Amino acid sequence: MQISKREYDYLTVIKKYNDENSGAKITRIAKEMGISPASVFEEIDHLVDKNLVRKERDGIWITDSGQREYDEWTKTHRVVETFLVRLGFDEKSACDFSKKFDYAIPEEVMEKLYVYLGKPKTCPHGGEINQE
Repeated sequence: MQISKREYDYLTVIKKYNDENSGAKITRIAKEMGISPASVFEEIDHLVDKNLVRKERDGIWITDSGQREYDEWTKTHRVVETFLVRLGFDEKSACDFSKKFDYAIPEEVMEKLYVYLGKPKTCPHGGEINQE
């Protein structure tokens, strides 16, 4: 499954709350993303249908499937960032440029780039690159 940038953005916010051992709330997601609670409610239903998140009484939680998609997207971003820094871009520019096109890179291309770079363990910011 390939997720969209919007779906990744939602998973990022939800994961932040989950990492604090808290279910994400619609109102908090809406505030953090700067969109209406109604829009968030609609998108959460979409993410539930795709088995990326689940709704529970205490909030919204990322599923194992959602975590895998999040990890894959994050790995792609970090690999592209690493590549751009090695090309001579500063870390901030590399991150900004990566955000503009990392979502469009097929997994097969990202894996080849990852191997080409020597399978780096971390990105330029120190974020771990999953070794899967």
